[in-house]
Amino acid sequence: MILIKGGTLVSSKGEQKADLLIDKGKIVKVAPSISESRAQIINAAGLHVLPGIIDSHVHFRDPENTAKEDFSTGTASALAGGVTTIMDMPNYRNPPTSTIAAYNEKRKIAAEKARCDYVLRFGATETNVEEAAKSGAPQLKIFLADTKSELGCSREALIRHFAAFPKDKPICVHAEDQERIAARAGKFEEQSKVQDKLVAQLACEFAVSEAKKAGRRVHICHLTTAPEVETCRSYSGATYEITPNALFLSTDDLPTLGSLGRINPPLRDRREQVALWRMLGDDTIISSDHAPHLVAHKLDGSPGFPGTGTLLPLLLNAVHDGKLPISQVVRMCCENPARAFRLSQKGGLEAGMDADVVLVDINKSWKITADNRLSKCGWTPFEGRQVFGKIVSVFLRGKLAYDGESGQVLSKQGEGKELA
Repeated sequence: MILIKGGTLVSSKGEQKADLLIDKGKIVKVAPSISESRAQIINAAGLHVLPGIIDSHVHFRDPENTAKEDFSTGTASALAGGVTTIMDMPNYRNPPTSTIAAYNEKRKIAAEKARCDYVLRFGATETNVEEAAKSGAPQLKIFLADTKSELGCSREALIRHFAAFPKDKPICVHAEDQERIAARAGKFEEQSKVQDKLVAQLACEFAVSEAKKAGRRVHICHLTTAPEVETCRSYSGATYEITPNALFLSTDDLPTLGSLGRINPPLRDRREQVALWRMLGDDTIISSDHAPHLVAHKLDGSPGFPGTGTLLPLLLNAVHDGKLPISQVVRMCCENPARAFRLSQKGGLEAGMDADVVLVDINKSWKITADNRLSKCGWTPFEGRQVFGKIVSVFLRGKLAYDGESGQVLSKQGEGKELA
């Protein structure tokens, strides 16, 4: 039994001074003052108490590219960033996680290695409509752009998957228009021009329109422009995510990042970044799109950034800078993903919910480095950035999983649970 005393609890409704009593992995009581002689006391005076962050978009690379990341190191990095639940994408493997056999293989690996809770997604291909529909997976991922693997769907295949996959389960879409990419690839060399904002907008409009026709839920991944947000808001069955990459980096950073700065979809210019900040709202989900590659692979052009360990720190720094209230961070990173992906025991600090709790010192300054973010890939695009908002402790289902003072992940491999 654990009693977190004297902290400021945060929800989308605001902040309140309250104590939090945890027993058997659950929150059992929230009140202005709680006394419990049997409990271990955690002094949270001066700290903000947040629900565990839900990162709804990561690529942990098991089982094919574990030199870059695996479920052990990826979930360790997540916990160091205050993330207690992740949703893993069907990695680009041969074959990808697009067969029931491959999906079950990943389930076994994650059960052995994961240090935080997780959801696994099934991958859509041009031909696996029936297998995806009967896989039992809680979510499906469709790539409308070329992935250099079997993962990738034409517009016609997307329509078939939309019709066949269970309507009560979300389909997540990487929305970039492959025809426009192919047409522009021969005319431009810069990635931001080949994969321009219209590439994203056209695919987003198509996916949302087809979801509306099919009467089904759809989640559009990693939006980078304001018009995409407007498109998603036009249909009540659509949810969407924005990444810290799009909010905290722009094409202005490319001269410094060099080949490390390649990501899909690409970084946009500062005007798009400013517009995206203005679009943050009550329906926004923030996720990392954690896509780690070794530096050597980045030099060869591999797209993607590590990010699950920096998602919350960057947002806490924005809170400190007055760019958004901490209540909105909880809404975007905890409550909204829990609601969108039906994780009823996650995303809040209420009696009966899982005791996933993050204690943060919003006024403490520290420096982001690859070493303290713990990803196996060994680099971060935010290297050396000084931020406010130190993660003091992370609890996973009532057990201390990360100690911010020592920088140690205490959760063991296999302690994470798969969520349906």
